[in-house]
Amino acid sequence: MTEPRPALPAWRLEIFESLPSTQALMRERLEGGQRVDGLVMRAAEQLAGRGRRENAWTSQVGGSYQTLALQDRWGGALRTPALTLRIAVALAEGLRDAGARATVKWPNDIYLGEGKLLGILSEYLRGHLLVGVGVNVNNPVPPGAAALAGWELEYVNELVLRGARAAITDLLTGAHDLTERLEPLDHLRGRLVTVKTSRGVVTGVAGGADGDGAILVDADDGVIRVVDGTVLRWRSPAE
Repeated sequence: MTEPRPALPAWRLEIFESLPSTQALMRERLEGGQRVDGLVMRAAEQLAGRGRRENAWTSQVGGSYQTLALQDRWGGALRTPALTLRIAVALAEGLRDAGARATVKWPNDIYLGEGKLLGILSEYLRGHLLVGVGVNVNNPVPPGAAALAGWELEYVNELVLRGARAAITDLLTGAHDLTERLEPLDHLRGRLVTVKTSRGVVTGVAGGADGDGAILVDADDGVIRVVDGTVLRWRSPAE
């Protein structure tokens, strides 16, 4: 008889008025040997928020800034690169259900129109998954960015946690629908993209993502599968 898979723990919340970074404090706790499984750290503002590739993320009062942590009791399942994209898809679906026409920019951003709304930072450290999510809500944003102006902050905070839990549950139950769910949400599909990878720069037309979360780029020498990279530029092929 197959043993049932461990269940996800309930979230336990710590709220801070101000932090340098929820992600940094979660890492510090974990590396210090403290129990962080199921912990969510939420801050009203971050003084040194960061995104993927150590990019800065403006985090003034009024936005949603939180990091969650889970111990990987599923044999390394939470280490997959597809999980960040799954979380982005789940959050975009939740935002659309709430009335925001969100799109997903591979692998970890959500856009409204051509403005960045939300960023996700996933890390796997000491057998734990750490996921930081920053959402522009009623905070000041940089030029060109988007925000959920007028939305209730608590609603957005909870939408993020629900979406993350749903995405992790889908992953652990073996759902194979990532490619299909991303397609109507894909910010890059059909656009000419330039992607920086560890092997160099890839340019071609974005063709969605596969079930493992890799972006597919139709380049001059064929379709290139990029598991880990940064999209530097994107535009319509006609531009």
